[in-house]
Amino acid sequence: MKLKNIFILFALALGTCAFVACGDEEQDPSTQGENAAAKAIVGTYEGWTHLESTFINKNYTGDTFALALAQDGTLTATFINQVWGTATIKGIRALEIPNEGYSFTGGEGSFVMNDVRQGGTQEFPCLVGSGTVSSDLKTLQVVIIANMTVAGGHGEMTFLFQTGEMPTAE
Repeated sequence: MKLKNIFILFALALGTCAFVACGDEEQDPSTQGENAAAKAIVGTYEGWTHLESTFINKNYTGDTFALALAQDGTLTATFINQVWGTATIKGIRALEIPNEGYSFTGGEGSFVMNDVRQGGTQEFPCLVGSGTVSSDLKTLQVVIIANMTVAGGHGEMTFLFQTGEMPTAE
């Protein structure tokens, strides 16, 4: 009888060890699709930006928006506007939209803005309002919101970045 109990305990212990050893966080179904979407849209996109704020409504060309995969499976974005400066935003989540492409949103970061009037730079909090990437990964559109109400700023600046050529005024 003792030998049978020892054998059962041994089998249970061995089964538990095998179950624990096979666990893998990357296989977690709740994040697997999100990580796949994030990996799919990693890259640098070139295009133009439309800026809207209380005082400015203008287009800028020659801008870039880059997405990099962070260790936690989220995305880190770097937006570079040739006139206004550079935004870095971490913690962005991406999802695949079947038959359409990908969407991404969220995160928090800072926009180090060039002070176009006085020289130097100022830093403001920012985030990704929303973004989409086509299924062929050729078209990206994203809204970046810089909150300038802190530090005596003048409200929000909304940057709408898009891949491709800037439309000409008619």
